[in-house]
Amino acid sequence: MNQDNSLRGEFSSISPAEFFYRNRQMAGFGNPSQAVYSTVRELVENSIDACEEARRQPDVRVSIDEERSGVVRVTVSDNGTGVPYDEVPNAFARVLYGDKFTARQRRGTFGLGVTMAALYGQITTDSPLIVVTQTNHATGRYYQLLIDIENNQPVILSDKSHEREGPGTEVTIRLKGDLNRSRERIYDYLQLTTVASPHARMEFTINGSSILKMGWWHQLLPTPTTPSKPHPHGADLELIRRLVADAGERSLHDFLVESFQRMGKRTATRFLKFLALNPRQAMNTLGREDISRLSSALRSFDGLGRPDGKCLSPIGKDAFLTSVESVFAPSALTYGSRGPTEWSGNAFIIEGVAAIGTGARAADVPALYRFANRVPLLYDSSEDTLTKMLKRVNWVQYGVGSTTPVSIFLHLCSTKIPFKAAGKQSIASLPEIEHEVLSLLRELGRSLKKTLKRGERSVRDAQKKREFDKAMKQVAQFSAELAERDVVPSTAELIRRLFEVDHHV
Repeated sequence: MNQDNSLRGEFSSISPAEFFYRNRQMAGFGNPSQAVYSTVRELVENSIDACEEARRQPDVRVSIDEERSGVVRVTVSDNGTGVPYDEVPNAFARVLYGDKFTARQRRGTFGLGVTMAALYGQITTDSPLIVVTQTNHATGRYYQLLIDIENNQPVILSDKSHEREGPGTEVTIRLKGDLNRSRERIYDYLQLTTVASPHARMEFTINGSSILKMGWWHQLLPTPTTPSKPHPHGADLELIRRLVADAGERSLHDFLVESFQRMGKRTATRFLKFLALNPRQAMNTLGREDISRLSSALRSFDGLGRPDGKCLSPIGKDAFLTSVESVFAPSALTYGSRGPTEWSGNAFIIEGVAAIGTGARAADVPALYRFANRVPLLYDSSEDTLTKMLKRVNWVQYGVGSTTPVSIFLHLCSTKIPFKAAGKQSIASLPEIEHEVLSLLRELGRSLKKTLKRGERSVRDAQKKREFDKAMKQVAQFSAELAERDVVPSTAELIRRLFEVDHHV
């Protein structure tokens, strides 16, 4: 056999399921401790999304039971929409399959989620995934599923009718996991989930014992997000080619107006005039060079407005402040937000809360709680751009020091979160995001400084009031003795007037 034939025989392809089977650490399943946490996280994300689709306040219940040493059974149930029965096998047992590949904000990103957890359970315990789901006005269904890893296809072991209390889904996965080491992280994740999703309730039990019940801090459901057209700054070559392939004989001008957001008739006319292109030219007459030029110009064109924010779901001022106050009971709070703006055409908003006295350890840099599309991020904080931006701020100039316990809660919501890996734990450094995060942190810092100064004045005023009160009582005592009176007059009203907040000129 010659060298060419030998080399040719080494090439082959693998399925997405096979790829993530070989590289499961990329998706957050690198060790038994992280695997339990990631399984809970993926199931809870799906549950909350399903409840929001149904316009119901999520009621999510997480149960973990140790069956034997090193093997746990994780069950998560919700009161959501249920999953269409013909979609259950693919949705739960096929990698990179789902309804999250659209330009709107969702908790999930890659279409891995539950499937990756099921894959990990299958390869560590040889156990099927169990799904019980029920849609509105229908009898529920019970499934046992495995994954054909080589072909990335579901294997249905059982599919039968099953009664359930009401609409929703319950998923059970047996896996090899370290519950003792993951327990605290899961608790923190569920607690912080009620901060980022104040309309949700979380219940957590281990081996039948209740560990946590909290949530429903805010009654209003988030405004539903809607898919949006691409922003012109995200018009890479592949996107343009796909859009052009469907455009047919439409004119170039109409194509721009109908295909992109923030591209009205006047803007499209100005853009084409700048490029010296005929606005009436048919799209099917464009060559490769024309498409490349069009893509490059759209991505760099400055005459565009901010992206449409209807595809985003920030927590919002009232809900964010209420949830932080309910969970951490701080002494003072302040809120700020930036956006919507975009990175590579992907709309995003960054919002945050600065809180004083949350139980965090006092330090020169505030404690940071990170969220992306309402999901708490608990791992890889040192690699995250939010952490790096926090450390770039000189917090001392805002009055934050070793005696001031301050916590910062940052939430990035976007149609696409630039995670550094499929495990979705840290956000990559991008100039657009860094700029907005720094601006927001400095805004929160200025508000903190004002709050801390008010607090210092209050302490000084209280001390001064106590000193005056003591002195005036002594004066009243001496005056009563000089006047030979038995009753010492009260000085409370005098002190109240002296330190009255409202002064009238």
